[in-house]
Amino acid sequence: MSAISEELKRVTAVITGQQCAAYALDGLVPEAVVQPASTDEVRAVLDVCRAYGEAGSVWGGGTHIGIGNPMLSYQWAMDMRALSRLIDYSPGDLVVTVEAGMSLNALQNLLRPHRQWLPIDAPLPDRQTVGGIVASAGAGPRRHRYGLPREWLLAVRAVLPRGEVVKAGVGVVKNVAGYDLPRLFAGSWGTLGVLTELTFKVAPLPEVSCAYRSSLYHIDMLPELYHALSHPLLQPEMLEVVCESETGWSIICGLAGFEEDVRWQFDLLRQQTPLEWEQISPEQVEVYRDRYLLVDAPYRCRCVVPPARTPEMLIELSQRFPEAEMQAHFGAGVVRIWWRNAYPDVPALQRLRERARRLGGFCVLESAPTEVKRSVGVWGDVGGSVAVMRRLKKGFDPQNILAPGRFVEGL
Repeated sequence: MSAISEELKRVTAVITGQQCAAYALDGLVPEAVVQPASTDEVRAVLDVCRAYGEAGSVWGGGTHIGIGNPMLSYQWAMDMRALSRLIDYSPGDLVVTVEAGMSLNALQNLLRPHRQWLPIDAPLPDRQTVGGIVASAGAGPRRHRYGLPREWLLAVRAVLPRGEVVKAGVGVVKNVAGYDLPRLFAGSWGTLGVLTELTFKVAPLPEVSCAYRSSLYHIDMLPELYHALSHPLLQPEMLEVVCESETGWSIICGLAGFEEDVRWQFDLLRQQTPLEWEQISPEQVEVYRDRYLLVDAPYRCRCVVPPARTPEMLIELSQRFPEAEMQAHFGAGVVRIWWRNAYPDVPALQRLRERARRLGGFCVLESAPTEVKRSVGVWGDVGGSVAVMRRLKKGFDPQNILAPGRFVEGL
């Protein structure tokens, strides 16, 4: 056993040996897996790793850990799930603070007796941790109404790679070095620091929540449908367009609020669209929420374009990749596409990324064999913002011990 593993055992729980294979990424297996149970233990772990100059990655539920470029070095993994306690909850103020390793389901279960919820419906909520959801900017179909996790994030406590414990956000006198840390950490993919506590604003549960599905006669009707569903008085909480190999194209519309309002919204939905709608169960909604992460597909891409260009993107993808399956947050401009059998080659992936760019967006290669990731690149070109990102990475992680190379431009 190496010296760093022995040193880590002095400050926290550590797994070594064959069990580390469960934390493999892109063919790399960490030498040790640490399982800190407090902010102080996270800081102690980073102190040891910094002293030895060894790099690694932070793990939550592991649902998105494979997204990113192959890391330059991967000697340790930090499993955050032991940090799963409730820190503070004020139902009257609609504010809750929890540790970052708590699962989304566990948090929702704490809120539900008070008829409240955190309006984030990330896939696989029994596995995804709240820290991982924030770090990956994860969201599900209901982002159509409720937006991304950062919209609900009030404050964070985090440990920086250089050993400093910081807290920033609402109620904090001063943000570190003038940064808006909650928004900075949201979507940073674990490359700037380790989130240990998060404070969220929560919302009352809607009185009624219903979802309706309709088959689409042909995909060419999507532009007209997008226009019809953009009626200012129609306020769905979700709009999903789905392409399944067995059943073809369909659309799902979710409505939520007071019962009378939902009935009125459904009447408006039927007036605005030439479709036959059928109500589906909450369990069916969960299947659509989770399917992208559960399906066995070695190749997956996430394209993000201006919302008004979503119909155009879907039509073009269906023509270029008729063998693929897709699902889109129709009103948010997010299109996910995956291939189960006939896989795209490198030029096809490059053309896909270029098309998303021409539509004013970008394309992330979320899953592919390691050699394809290296050839195509996971994130694509981010333009002039990369200089700012490099300065941030250097300032927060000067020794490059957190997920080196994982993020855009090898950050």
